[in-house]
Amino acid sequence: MANQWVKVNPDGAVDPLPMPYSLVNEVVEDIVEAVGEEIQEIESKKRSSDYENALPKAYPYSYVQVPGRITCAYVEPRGTARLAIGTSDGEAILVDTRLRQEVAQAHAFPEGEAVTCICICSEAAYQEVPVGPGIEPPPAASPAVKLFVTGQSTPKIFAYDIERQHYGLGLKPSCAIHVSKPEVSEELAERPIIEQLHTRGVVGGIWVVALLCDRSVRAYLCPLGQPPARDDEGTAVLDKPIVEGDEEEEEEAEGGAGGPGEEFADAMQLHTPVYTWSLAQLAPMPSLPMPELDTITLSVFLPRPVGGAYGRGFSSGQVPTLCFSSSLESNAMLAHSLPAPAPVVAPAGLEINALLMEAAPVQGKLQEPAATTKLQPRRRWTLPAKTSAVAVSPNGGIYAVGGSQGSIALMNTASGPSLRTMLPGHYGAVSALVFHRADILLSVGSDCWVHYYDMKTDTLLSRHLSSPPPTPSPALGIAASQSMGLGVSLDTDGSLRLLNMKLGCKIAKLSCVDDRPKTAENEEEETVITPNPDETPKLLLSTASGFCILAMADLDQTSASLMHPAEDEDRDELHAEEGEGAPQISRQAGSQEQGRSWLVFFEQGSMLKQLFPTLAEKAGEKGSIGKLFSALTQEELAKLQPQAVPSTMEKAMKLAEKMPPPNPAAVRAAQLEAAAKAAETPTRRGRRNMPDTPNTLIAKLTSENLRKFAQAQQAEKVAQGLAKAGSSFGSGAFKSATQTVDDKKEEVITPHGVPKNWQVSVKTQLKKGLAAKENRQMRIAKRMDQLAKEVGG
Repeated sequence: MANQWVKVNPDGAVDPLPMPYSLVNEVVEDIVEAVGEEIQEIESKKRSSDYENALPKAYPYSYVQVPGRITCAYVEPRGTARLAIGTSDGEAILVDTRLRQEVAQAHAFPEGEAVTCICICSEAAYQEVPVGPGIEPPPAASPAVKLFVTGQSTPKIFAYDIERQHYGLGLKPSCAIHVSKPEVSEELAERPIIEQLHTRGVVGGIWVVALLCDRSVRAYLCPLGQPPARDDEGTAVLDKPIVEGDEEEEEEAEGGAGGPGEEFADAMQLHTPVYTWSLAQLAPMPSLPMPELDTITLSVFLPRPVGGAYGRGFSSGQVPTLCFSSSLESNAMLAHSLPAPAPVVAPAGLEINALLMEAAPVQGKLQEPAATTKLQPRRRWTLPAKTSAVAVSPNGGIYAVGGSQGSIALMNTASGPSLRTMLPGHYGAVSALVFHRADILLSVGSDCWVHYYDMKTDTLLSRHLSSPPPTPSPALGIAASQSMGLGVSLDTDGSLRLLNMKLGCKIAKLSCVDDRPKTAENEEEETVITPNPDETPKLLLSTASGFCILAMADLDQTSASLMHPAEDEDRDELHAEEGEGAPQISRQAGSQEQGRSWLVFFEQGSMLKQLFPTLAEKAGEKGSIGKLFSALTQEELAKLQPQAVPSTMEKAMKLAEKMPPPNPAAVRAAQLEAAAKAAETPTRRGRRNMPDTPNTLIAKLTSENLRKFAQAQQAEKVAQGLAKAGSSFGSGAFKSATQTVDDKKEEVITPHGVPKNWQVSVKTQLKKGLAAKENRQMRIAKRMDQLAKEVGG
């Protein structure tokens, strides 16, 4: 029985690898496992929406180039088609955002004086004039929309009427508000006299609130002017048509004018403010100084319900106008209330006959107050942190305050200034706040997160990163459309992203430069001048049809090119040798690029058609793609958006669906059947593949058997006279050292799973192991310490 050997499974019979091979095997397994986890993490990032791998890109609809740098801009909160901008050349420009072109402009100040503040007001209404019984009241008229501008050094506020002329829109001087210069220090003397300007229309006039350079606030009540003349049918009559001789009279009038601003000589003049107040209480404590002028923010608004004004008649004008003051350097906030203008009443003390002889009051005219009233704050709040951002809902019913530590507070204004609730905020300072109608509040913070809040339940709807990780850029500004659930965010890198306000997610990237490659379809189109790469977005504005981005070069870059005139002269001398005139042309072109700005328009319908062609086909030419987009759910939006790169697991699953994996039992049976046939088939030398002797042994892969195998093969070669010095080991049978040799039989051991060149791979692995001996020893020591702790614990 000593010669009988038991057959065993080769996989189960193999002994564990000796040291250090077992340790190398563990290290390799750890490396493979770590690589697998890294691959899985990378694939999950590809599928994540935060990394924006599948985020499409939308391009501008049109561009408008503005001469000079834009110093201020204004759009109405309810999202109209009017956009007003002021330039460094002293021009006030009115832009139609639907037509995307300039429709009117006025040169209110000298060329060297920049426009510092600009506002549009279209919410005012005339007061109802009481009439006697049986007398029909005059037809209701709407006052003209007014444009207010201020300059760098001119102590006046100019008001223009935006009127429709035969040739289009025009700006007609309406009123000039004279602002007395405050007494300030030399440091503040170089600043503009009027730092901030806010307007709000009420019944009977327009409140004009100005923040001066001495940190005081003045409120003027601007008259509306007489209603436009109307014909018998009630249609407004335009200016008289142009006839021969008018052009000469206009030229003479322009020649006699003294310059910009003199056109207001015949307009209404206003000198006395109705109210004035100080912002000294903005200091966190009475003993602390007032905040700096650049950190103060005023918010002037009028609480209105969704349907319009409160009631009719005299009751509609009783809603006060609110002015909230805050600062980046203080946690205090002030609320001032401006009472509505008094209704038109008859003079007191007149008899009935004298009262009947009185003429009806003229609409649009106001009596200038005899003295100015000092106004005290109605409320003062002390918030948990300094104020970093504020926003007012379009109807004026909610006032949101963002803190420097991430807190967000909601104030009720319709029922009186009061604290409504505190929302779950950010991990950093709140950078910007904006309302979408009165339903959703959108906030961005320095923690690089964008939050969506529901104003009906005061809860957080969703949140996402403003830019891709691992080092996202925080958002600086944000704008929300009032006609559709879309928003745009701007981060510190100048990147723009289109947001879905309803679902709370990013849907596209926006680019101010159309960098799409030219195709055969658009090669014939005219080349459109676009902003340069250094002309980056600076301000986001929401319009009636989409969004407007103000882009211009940084002021540091523009001033740096103007600080080296000597270099330009040397360059001109070099170019003069080559040809005259070339340096002048290049300098003129360079100055135009340095002193220009851009209005980049993104039209909502055009963007949605670019991003969702399937939705555009469903809407058709006359259909509204906005309604279809607003009705989308999260699942429907995910199907319309381009899909990300599929992961390796998804690819394997798809391949498995096409080619199902074989049955393991069937594969094993086929392998056994093939091995049996191969054992019965003789080879070319007349021997079978498998020995049929009962003394056959499948050797175990151990160092002792390998040594025996080498000795047996060397002895066989010596016996045959074929042995050579330094010959490599081959494959063959060798005799077992523990076997008793019989005269006719000998025990044969067949090596299992040992390749012919096994020593080459072993030597290669040993060389690699010796190359990193120190690192391996450190890992072994750490592993041993870990095992000792686990066993000892």
